[in-house]
Amino acid sequence: MRRRASRRRNPRTEAAAPAAASAERDHPPQAAAEAPAARSEASHGVGATIRVDLDRVDRLIDLVGELVINEAMLSQRVFEAGLARASAVVTALDELEQLTREIQDSVMAIRAQPVRSVFQRMPRLVREVAAMTGKQVRLLTDGEGTEVDKTVIERIIDPLTHMIRNAIDHGLESTEARLAAGKPAEGVVKLTALHRSGRIVIEVEDDGAGINRERVRAKAIENGLISPDAQLTDEETDNLIFMPGFSTASEISDISGRGVGMDVVRRSVQALGGRISIASRPGQGSTFTLSLPLTLAVLDGMVVSVDGHTLIVPLSAIVETLQPRAEQVHMLGVDVRVIGMRGGYIPLVDVGAALGYRPVPAEPEKSVALLVEGEGGVRAVLVVDGIQGQRQVVIKSLEANYQAVPGIAAATVMGDGRVALILDVDAIVSVTRSDNLRADACRVEPTLMPAS
Repeated sequence: MRRRASRRRNPRTEAAAPAAASAERDHPPQAAAEAPAARSEASHGVGATIRVDLDRVDRLIDLVGELVINEAMLSQRVFEAGLARASAVVTALDELEQLTREIQDSVMAIRAQPVRSVFQRMPRLVREVAAMTGKQVRLLTDGEGTEVDKTVIERIIDPLTHMIRNAIDHGLESTEARLAAGKPAEGVVKLTALHRSGRIVIEVEDDGAGINRERVRAKAIENGLISPDAQLTDEETDNLIFMPGFSTASEISDISGRGVGMDVVRRSVQALGGRISIASRPGQGSTFTLSLPLTLAVLDGMVVSVDGHTLIVPLSAIVETLQPRAEQVHMLGVDVRVIGMRGGYIPLVDVGAALGYRPVPAEPEKSVALLVEGEGGVRAVLVVDGIQGQRQVVIKSLEANYQAVPGIAAATVMGDGRVALILDVDAIVSVTRSDNLRADACRVEPTLMPAS
């Protein structure tokens, strides 16, 4: 007796059968097979990341730096051999230089991180300091996505922390004082990051009372930092707060009054190759501006010669190059020279004399001039003997390997194996500006005379 197998009907399966048949007609099996592959590719291809040990990245950056130096040495050898510009060797070298630049940019991008990780620490700090001082404070942030080298991020945390504490403790007034001045009871501290001229600029701004310059001056005289009859500009008075051991706090607390403060901040910023500046408005508040390099590994520079020495001027600071004419150069006072440009006068700085390479400044009309712009838009014209060209150089810390040198930011190794110094444009411009301000304070009506 044959037993006939019986199958139970499934209503759900039978109901789904027409829909499946319709779907098969509308979407062939090939398209159905491609859909899971597309989903897999989307899940694994877009936004995929891997974890890499930081030491490996640092090693890769070091190797790229060595590659840049060796490429510069090879270019130097080709130049010394006198090969024609259209030769195959020179063409291949140009391609190698472009490839080296692309590799360097890609490697630098690996270490670039947004400053968000630093900014996210500040709200808690603001709440703590506000509670300790009894003030109402609101923190505003902008530019959290601005990217900078990881090394820079790690080393700006402490300076920013102290600047935020300083802005709340010294910058913002008490609630009663703000209400009496017609301001809101809640003070505002704004933290901003942005890219400007190949550097990252971080600003800490408050809407407090501004710097009390009379109190700063009196405290500086009391501490013996300046003489009672010293004539200082507002900018020079503001910069007194960066003097070692300087503090205007009348009482010592956990926040201030210990004499360890803004001088440490300035040293930390300068160690990064950066600069800090102040802009204060009485009754309106103060703005502290940090200008830092995007990376501590390489920079694009103009190679110049000064009295037989090779120097590097950061390309981001150069506005233009020019050949001064005798009728453009004027004497301002006894030893300050300026050059007339576009209806104004810009101070001339002989780099060789400023660095002590030569005792007497060179004649500008027989030299090459570089119009540079420092922090805050301050300009000066650097006088050099000649320009050798542009080159990407690897930054080597001069302070770590030797000692800090005024006017010098770092050093590098050139293609011929010699060490070249990288100029600190901001330092040279700021010193020149201070000298001009002092010279201007000594005269009632300055006169411009042709240089002898």
